[in-house]
Amino acid sequence: MTFKKHLSLVIVLAAMVLFPSLDSFAGFIDGNKLVQNMDAWEKYQRRDPNAIPVDGALYVGYVTGVYDSLESLFDNPGNVTIPQICSIVAKYLQENPEKWNLSASLLIKDALQKAFPKR
Repeated sequence: MTFKKHLSLVIVLAAMVLFPSLDSFAGFIDGNKLVQNMDAWEKYQRRDPNAIPVDGALYVGYVTGVYDSLESLFDNPGNVTIPQICSIVAKYLQENPEKWNLSASLLIKDALQKAFPKR
């Protein structure tokens, strides 16, 4: 397992252990919650003083955890970074607000399959 995969797993597991009341389990996070965490991540990226780093970290951890668990479904160039993956998902979420009621993991999968279609 690569360092990137270890880091993703550690982030997701830490979030699940430290913040169980935040609905850290895959089936309980919908697109609405994912968008809230995405907003926090984007604020943190802009160095907004109102950013909530924990929520931003939950976004990164959740997105990379889903990416790592479903990586075989995508055909990516191999040099994609975690910020790029998070940006791809963020763009998809912003362009598809009508889908925010769906499972967060499904939305992430759809975004990544669209960006990196299997050949």
